[in-house]
Amino acid sequence: MIGVFRAGGFPLDLTHHVMHALGSRALGFTEELFDDPASTAPQEVRAQAAAYEGMARHYPHVIELARSVAQDRASVVGQGCDDRFEFEFALDVLLDGFERLHGQGWTSTP
Repeated sequence: MIGVFRAGGFPLDLTHHVMHALGSRALGFTEELFDDPASTAPQEVRAQAAAYEGMARHYPHVIELARSVAQDRASVVGQGCDDRFEFEFALDVLLDGFERLHGQGWTSTP
């Protein structure tokens, strides 16, 4: 999905927020609120680095987006993005869409 938005000319910033709006609100994904108890042993670090490199080769758009994100740490839940901003952004997008549909006289019945 990131690649589709990027190919359509969406900038990284907007793509990032669109993915939150779709994932967290429309598709029902939620961010993990608890710390990952994964080991930080050297072999774990090497394994994580190898997995990251594999992901970068297979999913370049995900890596591009992840590297571009800046967060307000005061509004982050767990280890992730600025949840307050993402909620407000998604709500604005949804409400604007609802208003547009209402103005067009949209109906789900034929």
